[in-house]
Amino acid sequence: MAKTAGRLKVRLYTSAHILDGYIRMLPEKRLLDILNGVLRGTLRTDEEFLQVSEAELCSSDGTKVTLQSAYISKANILFAREIEDGQTQGLGGEVRHKLYPFVSKSAAAVRLCMPLYTLTGQMHCAKGQRLSDVLNTGEKFLALTNVQIASSGGNSESVSFLAVNKEQIISLEEGR
Repeated sequence: MAKTAGRLKVRLYTSAHILDGYIRMLPEKRLLDILNGVLRGTLRTDEEFLQVSEAELCSSDGTKVTLQSAYISKANILFAREIEDGQTQGLGGEVRHKLYPFVSKSAAAVRLCMPLYTLTGQMHCAKGQRLSDVLNTGEKFLALTNVQIASSGGNSESVSFLAVNKEQIISLEEGR
């Protein structure tokens, strides 16, 4: 059976909005791959905008707008997460679990300060890597797991995974 593209429900956090909607996914790709422009192995795309369909934008004042399609600048995404927790939905509506190659990594507790948010969770380093090595890779987005998201407005939520835009990080503290 040929693998087909599907879609993934995501939540994107920007300094102006929180946006829920669907992005197109290639088989066996992760949200982190899409944000970093990884197509296959070292083959990359440098698309600067992410198309989101069935988008619901929620402003900081609580105003909600529904759009059939929106294009969001990847550079302005603070962080993003999957809403369907590790599953993709095929074009026919079937749910597929994603499989990824296992890479042994060690977790380090961190606290990230970002515009309007503080993230507390775990960054992961491959064997022989330090946190500074992860921060200085060519990837635009990095993985953070077991995350507590605290907004400057006092709201908080816990999520298992976030893709964090490195260019939006104001500071990082180890061992938090």
